Amino acid sequence: MQGQTGSSRGWILAITAVVLAALVLRWRAFSPFDISHADELMQYLEQAKRLATGQGIVPWEYRYGARNGGIAQILSVPWLLGERFAPGTLGAMLLARWSFVLLTLLALPAAWKLGALTGRAQALIALLVAAVWYESVLFSTLLLSEVLATGLIACALPLLLADERRAGALRWAGLLLGLGVVVRLQFAPFAAVVALLTLRTDWKAWGQLVLGGLGAAVIGGLSDLAMGRWPFEWVWVNFNYNIGESRAARFGENGPFDYFTWLAVHLGPGAPLIVAAALAVPARYRPVLWALAANIVFHSLITHKEYRFIWLSTFLLLVMAAIGSVGLLERLRAARGTKVGPAQLVLLGAGWIVLSVTAEQMSGGAGAMRGGGPIPRVVQDHVRAGSACGIALPDQWRAHLVPALLPRQAPLYIAPEGVVARGERLPRDLAAAANTLVFEDRPVGAGDYVQVKCESNGPVKACLYVRQGACTPAPQWSYQSALEREDL
Repeated sequence: MQGQTGSSRGWILAITAVVLAALVLRWRAFSPFDISHADELMQYLEQAKRLATGQGIVPWEYRYGARNGGIAQILSVPWLLGERFAPGTLGAMLLARWSFVLLTLLALPAAWKLGALTGRAQALIALLVAAVWYESVLFSTLLLSEVLATGLIACALPLLLADERRAGALRWAGLLLGLGVVVRLQFAPFAAVVALLTLRTDWKAWGQLVLGGLGAAVIGGLSDLAMGRWPFEWVWVNFNYNIGESRAARFGENGPFDYFTWLAVHLGPGAPLIVAAALAVPARYRPVLWALAANIVFHSLITHKEYRFIWLSTFLLLVMAAIGSVGLLERLRAARGTKVGPAQLVLLGAGWIVLSVTAEQMSGGAGAMRGGGPIPRVVQDHVRAGSACGIALPDQWRAHLVPALLPRQAPLYIAPEGVVARGERLPRDLAAAANTLVFEDRPVGAGDYVQVKCESNGPVKACLYVRQGACTPAPQWSYQSALEREDL
């Protein structure tokens, strides 16, 4: 590169290096048996398998119709391909998981385009941050609606913020914003605020944006019809159960300022610098700043909080800070009568990497945000060999093992919570139904089982116990029955 503009070859090499780094980091971070939230397996991966094969567990959201099935429908396609070309393996599961990782890469061109509204240096640093920031890498490997919705909405923003509002671009922006909201309804406040502050009273632009949004509504409606529901019926059902009946509160409640505390932890010691750099962006980006702040405030009003719920705001805060950091560097160099050159951009990029590494260490990184991998891993070889006619695991671990994580079909049973919590005896009919147990320690009443092996990642140790003999089905202890008993 030569100066800030640099040669085309230099920019191409820089962009290629950043994109390759993004791909390598995601490949290294990919861990299909570890999860951050039960939704990854129960709501998406398992439902993709069910749609593709007709067999699978049905959680309450799908029994009552409280969720759009778009992600599961998309992933059912690679699942079908995997079943066809690699039956009896984990090929379908891995293909579906990797397909989602590829979809999350939408965030990379979105970051580049946002930065490019100001300059190529801003675009490159924004791309770098989106590519290598530790949580951007980690979230790309998590199968969560928030991650896909973030990529879709972020892609819409440069179309909205462009100097020239072209009709086609605005329709695409409306489509992308709409799809983001269909995927993650709770991001609607962000979409509304950024559109209002960007378009204001430009009614012709509003018409084009709404037209694109109607396209998203049609896609969402067709998705619902394919799931056997009325279009957008899930919106009402979701509000009725989660707000009207406070079902979400069953999973925990938090104070109004917890998101700000979590942000301070996840952004690390550089949090004040990141916020300051974000506030230094040019005026054209202010609608994004207001919208990401509104998104955090909106989610703060809801008692049940999870950090992933504001990933859209976190990601865009980082991108805005990346753009702002280049502007601050340009001002500093201008005050000295010089311009930003390749060396300065390399140092700025290195500074962002240092901030990322420091924040990862402070927050605990992937180890603190996902886990449970030993639970499904310990049983893989046993199932692959066709030796499991029934598998039982404790109620406390059910979020970590679903049929979608097994290379072959095998009935899954859930032991009562008291077997682990209070040392209660493993029910005899459950023991008769499962010749395979996945527990940390041998439960009471499992004297006929032999420990085969254990796997551990430190916090979690899972052991495989196997007995001789056949299995007698016990529907009352099935995974589905356990969910229905607890209305989950």
